[in-house]
Amino acid sequence: MIQDIYPHQFHNAYAPDREAKPADPVFFYRRDRLLLLKEGDSWRLPTVSEFPEESLLVYLFSVDDRSYFLYMGSQDDGSFDEDLVYGGKEREDAPSWEDSKADFLRLHFLREEGSIEKWQYFTAITAFHLHQWYSNNKFCGRCGHETVQKSDERALVCPKCGNHIYPRINPAVIIGVTNGDKLLVTRYANRPIAYDALVAGFTEIGETLEENVIREVREEVGLEVTNIRYYKSQPWGVVSDVLMGFYCDVTGDTTVTLDGELASAIWMDRSEIKGQPDDMSLTNEMMMVFRDGKEPK
Repeated sequence: MIQDIYPHQFHNAYAPDREAKPADPVFFYRRDRLLLLKEGDSWRLPTVSEFPEESLLVYLFSVDDRSYFLYMGSQDDGSFDEDLVYGGKEREDAPSWEDSKADFLRLHFLREEGSIEKWQYFTAITAFHLHQWYSNNKFCGRCGHETVQKSDERALVCPKCGNHIYPRINPAVIIGVTNGDKLLVTRYANRPIAYDALVAGFTEIGETLEENVIREVREEVGLEVTNIRYYKSQPWGVVSDVLMGFYCDVTGDTTVTLDGELASAIWMDRSEIKGQPDDMSLTNEMMMVFRDGKEPK
């Protein structure tokens, strides 16, 4: 999965006083687009030396012994637009590497194009997660005063009313619905992503993860399930998620009824499961685990 970046090591300890060195990489976002520079057939992030306003750089995390920073000088309002993140109607206009030596490229375009290594994509979406948080919380939601960074933990604080704001992490579930040797494989509607997927959805207020599984399956495909068992979790910074994977067994009628969020949901035998074109997602791993008969019973 995307967080499995060995032999690279990800370090997320908060270090606001970390000194920015000239060669350290910098993430600069405009909405979901990331500034990248082309060198030969590969890409790179701009470096600290290429940003004249070093005071606008915020330390994010490190990978191995290299520190990564976020440029805070963008006028981005931080709003989330799913059509932008997943390509939407403008996807055909996304710039290619042939267009320019420096451009803002969509995150999912980078993944789909395949010119980015898994550990690099992980850093990009984790940085995007923090970019969204910083952008959405420039001002206190309680009193409207401008927020400042805390010195001892990753949090924003309002100096006027004392409100503390921590990075937002949205819990969500990925669900492998099984029927003997068959798995329910889905495709999303209104998304230009031709990837096989599984039933999934965000956790509601006051809801347990198990209740979340039951509700999402019932709402999206009209099925009832039992024998819910946990598999594994995954951070997914594109939408500020932490995803939790579950398998469950269908009970009663196995007829699928779509609610409109999905374009299709098909029962597939183990041998029919193809998965996604890369090993980035928890969804893909769960499909492959079921295909190989290794899912938790």
